[in-house]
Amino acid sequence: MAKILTFIIFLCVFLFSFATPYRVYADPPDELDSQEVFARAQVLQVINSYIQKFAGGKIYNENLKVQFLEGREKGKIVTIDYSTDATFGIQRIEKNAIVVIDSKPLPSRQVYYSIYQPYRLNNLFWIIVGLILLIFAVVGKRGIGAIIGLAISLATILFFIMPQILNGKDPLTVCIIGAIVILFVTTYVAHGISTKTTIALVGTAFSLILAAGFSFIAVKLTYLLGLGDQNSYTLQLATAHQINPQGILLGGIIIGTLGALNDLTTTQSVTVFALAKENPKQHFSHLYNKSMNIGREHIISMINTLVLAYAGSSFAIFLFFAFNPINLPWWLLLNDQLTMEEIIRAVVGSVALILAVPITTLIASYIALNRKQL
Repeated sequence: MAKILTFIIFLCVFLFSFATPYRVYADPPDELDSQEVFARAQVLQVINSYIQKFAGGKIYNENLKVQFLEGREKGKIVTIDYSTDATFGIQRIEKNAIVVIDSKPLPSRQVYYSIYQPYRLNNLFWIIVGLILLIFAVVGKRGIGAIIGLAISLATILFFIMPQILNGKDPLTVCIIGAIVILFVTTYVAHGISTKTTIALVGTAFSLILAAGFSFIAVKLTYLLGLGDQNSYTLQLATAHQINPQGILLGGIIIGTLGALNDLTTTQSVTVFALAKENPKQHFSHLYNKSMNIGREHIISMINTLVLAYAGSSFAIFLFFAFNPINLPWWLLLNDQLTMEEIIRAVVGSVALILAVPITTLIASYIALNRKQL
């Protein structure tokens, strides 16, 4: 096991030595060109508020007195008008709330102040703290491994995968390498170094490779270019390097599938070893069949979870298609690139989950009954 841990450390150091900082070769944003400054401020008083009807819609207006909390104007108090579309709901800013102020110099040397948006990071901090406390309350000390694994996964995405793609590297290749790092490191950190964990890792790796091949074939057969999302077009304009949108689509499918796969294979490996411990002398086929009966239930549950997750993230799209304002044929809506991308994501993820169970069960059953001879 020491050799495995040494290999993991070496792999992380090797891969992250190629990690490069973000370098986006776009023109400077408007904020820098016009010398805009963004700073946090606290609302001291809501002077007045009212709703204004306009062109069939509603505009919610507030007059606020705010005080800067940072920057060159720290402590300064100004009065700002705040307006937002109230047609689908009112976003009120209450007294003592923290907001982001946009200060824009005018040609007359005066400064125009406006509320850019409410400040959300302070509340996000407490939400994350609540999540961490919940993990420790339910999982106990082992929750430390889960938190560290999550941090490593995010660090791999933010500081390796994304910078490499933005600097012109092939998205699919980078995502595969990043997935391997996440798989090796987080599996052992979260679940500990053991035979069961290693089997789950191997089963996940094999399933992930097959899923990558299947996703490549599926994307080619359905003529998907990865341009279903408007952000893909924006990304092409924001960097000097041409980024392959199809590679981003494929890489995203792999990263998205990894989490569900790792959970399923770990559970299945533990199940096989638990059944083998009850009767170490049972026949291989007997243990495999018993484990597969449990694994099939895991497959049904996880596929449903995966499909619902994809459907939930694209719920607005499905609602728009159901509304169908210009009465397009259903097959034309289904044939749309954006819809097809979501379908392929769900299908590839389901295929990976289905393959992961028999692969992991096969390896675990053999090792569980023969580990004394190995």
